[in-house]
Amino acid sequence: AVLTTACSSIDARVGSSAPPDAPDGRSATYQLDKTTITLTNGHAEREAAPGSATKQIVDLASPVASGDVDGDGNGDRAVILTSQPGGSGTFVYLGVVRASGGTAPTALLGDRIVVTGLRIDGKAILVETLERPTGAPFTASPSVPAVHRFVISGDALTAQ
Repeated sequence: AVLTTACSSIDARVGSSAPPDAPDGRSATYQLDKTTITLTNGHAEREAAPGSATKQIVDLASPVASGDVDGDGNGDRAVILTSQPGGSGTFVYLGVVRASGGTAPTALLGDRIVVTGLRIDGKAILVETLERPTGAPFTASPSVPAVHRFVISGDALTAQ
């Protein structure tokens, strides 16, 4: 499965308006569902199941956005991650790497969707996507625009 991400003009450039202390996310540890994964240079690979030849592959994708999402006065970075767990799906996640460190929380955005924009507005994270129409097969190209809003709540990302 191939996932294409497109950058929009809202804040798709790495480092654009980034606070100087915003972590970049390429070597962060993320909580994907119930699995903890650490990226090295934006990539991680591991067995999908113990002893399996099938690999789960997680990659840092674009766009990214920077700002202070938790109100601590330090720069944080919102990132997009893709996870290919070994089947036909490519799952797309929003992650937030905070300057305070620790495991970065994530939220599932969808399977085989296209992220077209990402920005931080105050403490809110806005993700623009293209999704499939309701009832359309996963083989259909994403074509329906959607905007998802998230905030940090404790150590989790919460949809609003």
